[in-house]
Amino acid sequence: MTAFRKILLAAALGVVLAPPLEAAPEAIYGPGPRALDNREIFSPSNLPLWKKLDRAGVEGIVLNPSFLVESTFQRQTERPRPAGSHLDDGDLAALARMVAETGLTVTYAAGIGLSSDRCDRDLGPEDLGRQAAAFEFERNVARLLDAGVRVSAINVDGAFLRLLADTNKRTSCRNASGGFDLPFTVRAAQAYMLGMRDRIEAAQGGRRLVVRMLVNLPNWQAGTIPRIGNDKRIVTTDIADVLRAFARLQARGVSGTRPLEIAEIVIDYPYAIVRHNPRHFVARVRHLWAASRDINASGLEPPFGFIVNSRSFVHACMDRETDTEAEFLAFRPAGRTVSPACRRAQVGEDTAANAQDGIFDNDTDYLRDSFTYADALQPGGELARQLVDRDGVRITDHVAHLYFQSWGVNPMSNAWYMERLIGRLSGGR
Repeated sequence: MTAFRKILLAAALGVVLAPPLEAAPEAIYGPGPRALDNREIFSPSNLPLWKKLDRAGVEGIVLNPSFLVESTFQRQTERPRPAGSHLDDGDLAALARMVAETGLTVTYAAGIGLSSDRCDRDLGPEDLGRQAAAFEFERNVARLLDAGVRVSAINVDGAFLRLLADTNKRTSCRNASGGFDLPFTVRAAQAYMLGMRDRIEAAQGGRRLVVRMLVNLPNWQAGTIPRIGNDKRIVTTDIADVLRAFARLQARGVSGTRPLEIAEIVIDYPYAIVRHNPRHFVARVRHLWAASRDINASGLEPPFGFIVNSRSFVHACMDRETDTEAEFLAFRPAGRTVSPACRRAQVGEDTAANAQDGIFDNDTDYLRDSFTYADALQPGGELARQLVDRDGVRITDHVAHLYFQSWGVNPMSNAWYMERLIGRLSGGR
């Protein structure tokens, strides 16, 4: 199909097209839910910083659901999270003001509705998917919308991994009810994505929502390459088989419903794993590229996005002084704060040599890895030169976004990261 025909078809369907191939990837920033300033970062005092981020060329932000979850659910029991463990109404009002005054778009990282207590084996796949979407919308997304924050896109994180019987994802249906087979999984995932899309669009007066699919690629078998941690090389579900089954389902359509369009495939592949085995990274990305070209019934091929993060780099003092496994506010132990000396050590700014000591235990190390990863994916970069498919297509020519985000303990300060990202995007190094 020619580019012009794709444009006409997209216009007829109301589809948001990927950027033209000559466009450089846009940057999206993800504030860390575990950072020391994970609530204060949205306060009016930080509005000038957000405006600088906007002027530096960042398209928008992506929000982890931990910012919004007011209750946790285990074994059908609801347990309210304590005050301070999520954004309150005042924080959300500050977020709404920031978005209104900068024009930054908001992406919500969806998917948690498909986990644990929603894994009811008595439900059909479509009912399970729709109920999961309703639950997550009402408990999380509605809080954003009620605060006046428009959601422009959702990045659906690990929908298939949350459902399959042979997954290794911790908060999955496998752990809750044994999981499901492939046909059930793709039908439930599609119903969930349609449910999330339709509910958000209806709540926003019919304004179209972009749906992206996030793939935690190291956690999948890709051809003969086993998933990370599968040292015994036990055969598990191949990501290509999942996407092809999903494409067949998409081709059939859903009666009475606008087709689901996957606007982008976002790849989560921490740089520490890339660096450990770059050949596996290249092979996995090529495998995903080939398997994802027919995912939309419209014929529009989704571009890729890359999350340019790495594994968490935690200084030893942090493990002594706080709970680095906490979902939110990891750097706020009960009744005390992290010592100034440990804060300096975690940031990695005690000495210039600290970032070069080879230990990889601080935020400066994390930042260096993130920016090195982004550079390697740029034209002429080390990874870009290798990411060419069998037909000669340079995959990195089809990258819509680079996501500068972290859901781990790096960085300790969102403001610290933002300032350095602004400097990089504004021409500094």
